[in-house]
Amino acid sequence: MKIIAAPGPVSYPLILATREYKDLDLVFSKGSEEPGAYAIADSLTSLIKSGLRIDVVTVKRLMFVYPELRGPRIAVWRRGSAADILIRALLDKVGLRAELVYADDWPSVLNMLNTGNAQSAVLNLGVLEHRGEFLEDLVGAPGACGAQINGDHQYFIDVYRAGIEMARKDLNGSVDYIANKLPIRLPREFIRNILVRVEYGIYSPGDYGSFAEVIKRYGGGK
Repeated sequence: MKIIAAPGPVSYPLILATREYKDLDLVFSKGSEEPGAYAIADSLTSLIKSGLRIDVVTVKRLMFVYPELRGPRIAVWRRGSAADILIRALLDKVGLRAELVYADDWPSVLNMLNTGNAQSAVLNLGVLEHRGEFLEDLVGAPGACGAQINGDHQYFIDVYRAGIEMARKDLNGSVDYIANKLPIRLPREFIRNILVRVEYGIYSPGDYGSFAEVIKRYGGGK
């Protein structure tokens, strides 16, 4: 079964599942390039931007604003990313004007905050632990990441749950395996933090029509 995945947190259980499911063909690419694949796993924002469905939510509560939402400058990971789109939606929702300043990786976002180049930042759980409100919840998103499934849902559910269970049983081995299989270099501590802190599972997206409209307004979705 061919699954197209972004190389972010949504892919970690899928990477682990390839150890057990030999028929799982995991390809790191953009879902918009192969919409007919068995499944496409990405951020919910990217799925909507690509004109794809959200059939299941697999990651909840990933990003947050730290230490609080305030200007005049807010550090954000990559222009056009889910972090960028959601923070712009939140700023409009609360009526706050602020300049967004961008970095190419998550540690650099935190560094901009620590060095005073920004007064707040959009971070994720790979960088810092967080117990408060999450950005996804504040803008009415049903989660952070998920998938469009073009075939039997049960296979995807079984594969994803198997990957989650593998991470629980052998965290250190899972971190090493994911780090070696990802097409991008990431600190092992970042991967470990994601596996331990993120709320992984299989969830229904419910009625996400209003959230889709938010993405289309701020991200130019199809």
